[in-house]
Amino acid sequence: MAVMLVIVLGLGGIGCSSIYKQSQAMLPPGPCAQLKFRIEEAQHAEQLASQSLITLRDRLNGGSSAAALETDRDRVATSAFELDRRLASVRDAAAHCEGDPPLASEIARLQKRSRELMDYVEALRRGGDSIDAAQLDALIGSSTKP
Repeated sequence: MAVMLVIVLGLGGIGCSSIYKQSQAMLPPGPCAQLKFRIEEAQHAEQLASQSLITLRDRLNGGSSAAALETDRDRVATSAFELDRRLASVRDAAAHCEGDPPLASEIARLQKRSRELMDYVEALRRGGDSIDAAQLDALIGSSTKP
């Protein structure tokens, strides 16, 4: 009985410490390092959103079916919401780190980009099938501007 109790307690302790150590190893230790990490995540989400816009534009120019375009619209919306979600974690991390001018400007750029994408998604919802390739080109082009 005592042996089983020792084994159970030992296994429970191993699992908790390994989960703690894994998450500690994934996240940077300082608040400003965490902010940089969260900004990198948001930048990656921005890249995915740009890729989904390019796919939608290419399918639109290629004369794809309405069903294929609907899937691409959904992909754009999902990537826009993901960028917005990532920006929320950036804002949370920024609250714990004193502002660094390059980081503040990057946060502002990402927020502007997120607003553009969310506005486009909202326009897609209101306009239905009125997707304009020129609008997509402008939106894709704004992602490459600093």
